[in-house]
Amino acid sequence: MIFKKMKRWVKIVFGLLFFFTILGVTGLIGIMIFLAFIDDQAITNTALINRLTLLLAGLSLPGLIVQLLSFLTINDKKTFTLEKKCPHCKQLIELKLTED
Repeated sequence: MIFKKMKRWVKIVFGLLFFFTILGVTGLIGIMIFLAFIDDQAITNTALINRLTLLLAGLSLPGLIVQLLSFLTINDKKTFTLEKKCPHCKQLIELKLTED
């Protein structure tokens, strides 16, 4: 019982921590971009713009990896299984469909 409660609280705490971390990183990047566009000297500072570009590119890498991995499984055939009792004889019928 105690283990289940602890597991639930750890899951909640880490979920909130993850949410606020993502919110903070997104807010920080938004503030950096906003300040870079408002300040005339910052927009000409190539180091700041390069940092922003590299930061945004680094944040987009996980999505790119997921997309590339999804291309590997694009030709897998899906199999669907259905089990239902026959309304007349009450026997269990199992249907298997495979995608062409």
